[in-house]
Order: sequence, then structure tokens, then C-alpha cells
Amino acid sequence: MTRPSGRRSAPRGRLVSPLLAGMALVALAAAVPVAVIAPGPAVSAEADPLATQEAQPVSITDLTVAGPARGAILDSPNRLGLPAVPVRAYEPEGAVWATLVWAHGGSFVHGTLDGPESDWVSRRFAEAGVRVYAVGYGVASDSVKAPAPANDVAAVLAWVADRTDGPIAVGGASAGGQLAVQAALQQADRADADPLGVVRRADAVLLEYPTLHRVQRHDAAIAAATAGLVERRQFSAERIAEMYDFYLGGAAEPADGSANANVVGELPAARLAALPATVIVNADLDDLRASGEQFAAQLREAGVPVAESLQPGTDHGYLSRPQESPQAEADARETIERFVAGLREIVAAR
Repeated sequence: MTRPSGRRSAPRGRLVSPLLAGMALVALAAAVPVAVIAPGPAVSAEADPLATQEAQPVSITDLTVAGPARGAILDSPNRLGLPAVPVRAYEPEGAVWATLVWAHGGSFVHGTLDGPESDWVSRRFAEAGVRVYAVGYGVASDSVKAPAPANDVAAVLAWVADRTDGPIAVGGASAGGQLAVQAALQQADRADADPLGVVRRADAVLLEYPTLHRVQRHDAAIAAATAGLVERRQFSAERIAEMYDFYLGGAAEPADGSANANVVGELPAARLAALPATVIVNADLDDLRASGEQFAAQLREAGVPVAESLQPGTDHGYLSRPQESPQAEADARETIERFVAGLREIVAAR
């Protein structure tokens, strides 16, 4: 990847692991599958299935999970979700030590299961022994608005939690990070409402260069670092506002202009406290880095354990461009290593 000239980026160095050493953890809608792979055996952290760091062979299966709108009569715009949610499952052929529900990005309006931010990323996690369910949520459009995409991800997370042993994480990139956090909160609500106490919460949230705020705090250093990027890789305050305005479509907008429940960065600390331990990797030269850093501070204030790191020299969306150059692929692979290391720490501390 060619970096903008005259810009200082974070120094590149060896990945430090463990990411979450000594971190105290927060404690841990069923959908019916049309097709399903049998879950592989879960293993304990003590078994250390990644000790050799060898990539595992991966089997891939397309399936459909009943969505939040199954059997419903949908209004226009659809704020409920899909009747059936496409899912691509990535099953390691060796030992499985965790399961991840993953949502690609795309400013809420783009992205598919075939894109690198979904497929390439899921393959890399699966090669590291993590079973992955990549979610083909319905993207926002004139006929689909919030919280429908988040509800799709939440439906898949609920389905996975009901059918999978072992640790469960939910994560996403860019706008997918917003959806992943909403899904984790919905699953926490589902667990709280379960009188039998059998519904499981997510054990971890993984966020890659997430956007979590309609209005993020201004950071002069980040703005200066991104000023020379090509326009399509810049996120001005106006562009971010337009992105959220289209996604939300006025959904649940309080009349007094206060926080919107469909934007996790606007939620109070008491609500965010329901989230599990979180790992955030931000891009270095990225306007949305301010949102990821701001959200990490909010999580700490809410008492949620969070590990935050920066991928040096990268700009927004680099996980969708691993083929761009040898350095781009190296950056993308190192990012997956950061998430795997963080998730392993969370698993070991359960």
C-alpha cells in the first residue's frame, strides 16, 4: 500500500501478545436453520490449539438462518430485518477453540459475503481454529432502514449461541462493528429476559476500524494525518452524518434530539456495561479512528474490559484490499493475529 507522503504513522513493530493480560472480564429469538453444519468439538484454552500457529484447512458452507422478519408482514421501509438471513460458515477441520459471528462493513449500504472483508477475513480466522459465521445482512437502502441490519446480525448470533458450545464472539468491520455491538446488546437483553438462565451472552466483541458515532469527537492530529488521502478514503463529519442519516432514516429519533438507541456511541454507560470484553483494532490513517478510540474510552468508563491497538500505516478499509500489495496483505494478516491473540486471552480468562 502506498502511504501518503509527509505523514507520520505509528511505528511498526512486533505484535505484542497477550493483548489482554491481567484484564478482568465481564461475565458472559432462537432462529431455525434451513441448512446447518454440525459444530466441531470445542477445546479449552489449556489445550492451546494454536500453539504451532499452523493454518488449518477450512470447509465452507452456505446456509440460511431464519431472520427477525420470519413470518412477519413487513412495512416500508423494512425496519425489522430479513425473513431469512444468508450465512457463510467457515469450519476449521482441526480443533475449534472459539466461534465468531462476523459482519462486513460498507457504510451500511455495501458489501457481500464474497467481498474480502467478509470472505478473506473469515478464512483467516478459521485457519486459526475459530469457527466463523459470516452474516449476509440486508444492507440499508430506500426500503431497508435501521435497525433491520443489526437485527439480522443479532438473529444469527442468537442462533449460534443456542447451538454452539465453547466461547462465542461477535465482531465486524467499519459499519459492521456498529451492527456487531448492537447484536451483542440484543443477546445480553435476551439472556436477561430468560427465566431459566440458559441463554448465553457473547463472550467477546471484536471491532475493526469501527464507526460507532454519528458525531465523533474531533482529533486534529488524525485530521492532519488523513488530509492527503484520496477522497474516497476520507470520512469528513459531513460524510459520516450523511451515512448515518441514510442508515437510520429517522428511526427512533427522539424529538428532543437526544441519544439515538440505534447508534451505540450515543448509549449511556449503564447500557454499554452489558457488553462483554472488547478488542478494537483501528487503522492508523483513518478519520474513523477517532470513533474507535472514543468508544474504547466509553467502554472503560462503563467498566467493560477493552484492549485497543493500532495497525501502523494503514487507512480505512484495508481488510477489504489484502491483494493490493505484499504490505497490504501483511497488515491484514497481522490484524487477524491481533484479534486472535486478544480472543485467546479472553477465552483463557473465562
